[in-house]
Amino acid sequence: MRYLLVGITLLSQSIGYSQYQSWVGADLSFKPIKKTKVELGVQQRMNGINAWNRTFLSGKLNYKVFPGVSFFGGYRFGISPNPQSAIDLKSITYRHRTALGIEINPIDWINDKSRLSFGINGQWQWSQSKFNRDRQVIRTKISVKYDINDFPLSPFVNWEYFYDKTRDITYMENEILITGGTSAFRSFGGFAVELPKSQTMELAIGRRKNYLSNQVNWIIDLNYSLSIK
Repeated sequence: MRYLLVGITLLSQSIGYSQYQSWVGADLSFKPIKKTKVELGVQQRMNGINAWNRTFLSGKLNYKVFPGVSFFGGYRFGISPNPQSAIDLKSITYRHRTALGIEINPIDWINDKSRLSFGINGQWQWSQSKFNRDRQVIRTKISVKYDINDFPLSPFVNWEYFYDKTRDITYMENEILITGGTSAFRSFGGFAVELPKSQTMELAIGRRKNYLSNQVNWIIDLNYSLSIK
């Protein structure tokens, strides 16, 4: 753990305070009945390392249809500083997001015990927050991970594409036209550290590019996972 914290500090200094966020999270997963898995998580996001950006509490139910294919549904509750506090006199605001999707790992069709994992995740998200219009986002994620034999580190990379169905609003003479478009690209690269008793620690560096503004944000992500078999 000490070495991970030292690594985060060095990376934050090299990227620059104004250009990155730091995410710290933890999640718990367990299987209440056959073919199902429940995941509960919490995550704290900061601008830099000490300016609070938002906090998320999440839950996800995953159902394995057959090897390599699962359907899931999830909900995420967000708490963040309120940029409109002058209007409603509240210092914080809340966000709600629900999602439905599918996860596919084609390698499981060939060998479900392979050390290589290649995942394709597609989901439809509905987001609501005060003072903002409701959003519908189609999110696609491709991820690759390899569990190195007799080695504590497992490298991984992933890439995500965000399509916002309500990205643009055009005010016509007699109607309001709402159209969709690409909103962002995001990618991560890092490694998972295998710990005793079904525990894992992941450290990753991410990059998010917002499509319209062309703004690039860097992300340092540290996450702890516990799986109850």
